[in-house]
Amino acid sequence: MSRNRSGEVAAIFTSHGVLDAATTILAARAVGPSAEANPIIRELLAMGELSATVAMLSVVGLCCGAWPVAADALEAPEWVGLSIAAIGAMVAAVNLVVVFA
Repeated sequence: MSRNRSGEVAAIFTSHGVLDAATTILAARAVGPSAEANPIIRELLAMGELSATVAMLSVVGLCCGAWPVAADALEAPEWVGLSIAAIGAMVAAVNLVVVFA
């Protein structure tokens, strides 16, 4: 049985894609790209903000596209997708702490 998972997809993309990308760029501006913990994102930031943003949004978009199929295959309840989105929001919040600290 396939559920409508558009709300989960939107929440995951918003938190892990848009919010994380925006706050990562802001944090890199505040403290420099070398402070980024993820080595792949650190290299993308060194190439430029646009490169990092496009790559982050593309990867999260691909994962969000696969989420409904994977979640249905695992029969994951809705709270799993929303928990994944909450984790993305927490990552964005930590980035903001770096910006304003």
